[in-house]
Amino acid sequence: MPFLHAFLLRAASSPGRIWQKRCQTVYTPPAPGCQLAREDLAETRGSDRLIGVFITREHLDLFDMERYLNDNIHKIAKGGSIAIDGDISKYEGRLYAEIVTRTLTNPETGKSFEITEFSFEGIDGIPYFCATKPPNGYENDFTINGSDEAISDGFSRTLFNDEEDRIELEGTIYFWAFRNSRTSFFMNPIYQGQDGRIYVVSNTGTILAGDQSEGTAFTQTIESTTTVTENEKSKTHHALIRMSFVAVNPPRQVIVLQMDEDSNILSREAYTPGQMPGTMTPESNAAYLIVETHKQDQDGNRVVSRALYDESHKHLETLYCRPDGICVKQFTELNWNRP
Repeated sequence: MPFLHAFLLRAASSPGRIWQKRCQTVYTPPAPGCQLAREDLAETRGSDRLIGVFITREHLDLFDMERYLNDNIHKIAKGGSIAIDGDISKYEGRLYAEIVTRTLTNPETGKSFEITEFSFEGIDGIPYFCATKPPNGYENDFTINGSDEAISDGFSRTLFNDEEDRIELEGTIYFWAFRNSRTSFFMNPIYQGQDGRIYVVSNTGTILAGDQSEGTAFTQTIESTTTVTENEKSKTHHALIRMSFVAVNPPRQVIVLQMDEDSNILSREAYTPGQMPGTMTPESNAAYLIVETHKQDQDGNRVVSRALYDESHKHLETLYCRPDGICVKQFTELNWNRP
């Protein structure tokens, strides 16, 4: 009997809650025997489609050094070293996602429910992808978007028709500006094969040395175009994933000021970043809110940024930093409750 579940790709060891953006429910049979596996790329990826990225803080080492050494033992130079050269693509590995079922509890109702996930068990990273189920891009397919709370300002655009499949993903990751003397991010491509299986391959990354000041930013882009011909009919798959990485000073306190139309303060509430309420109801005579974020720079100085929210805003945004140095956006719904 098939099961009705939602799919999500995530790193099982990532801290924080499980998040899923614009993920549709899919009807899928169970997949017995599906295990996390590292496989050699004996063949090229061929018609496998780029569908997203798995972002890690360290290099994802999938290179089969043992096999390479066995095949190139004759190249050992004097001194016992081997210079890696030539085409080494066949030694690069794939890390397949495992399909797992987890039981979660609804915090509001206390009821338990099951979800089925694609998971890279034991690998710490941030997934961002858009897959199809089945992976054919036809009318009856489901689009499955997976993400993580670390992805802020996410945007996705998909197009599927007889001539072309197109996936565009954009997002921002905010990170603690001066937490480490070395900051690195590796955008490892995620592919989906014709059999529907999802896997990641390793890639190069960006490494920043020294403390980064607030506002330091860089962007990484991965783009791929493949064409598959079946029954004398060609179809093109194009994917573009663009991620921005922005350094921020860590928030220490959030203060919400409710103001009347004459700019008098009606109330003042202080919050710990990450512990903002899910919903906030301004006072009946509040004309707008001022949200102050108190931060600390690398010299220990206090820095305050302010944002204004009025009735045209349905929610307010604040940041908090996780222990791993990733800073996450938290959204608080504004219930203006006007007659």
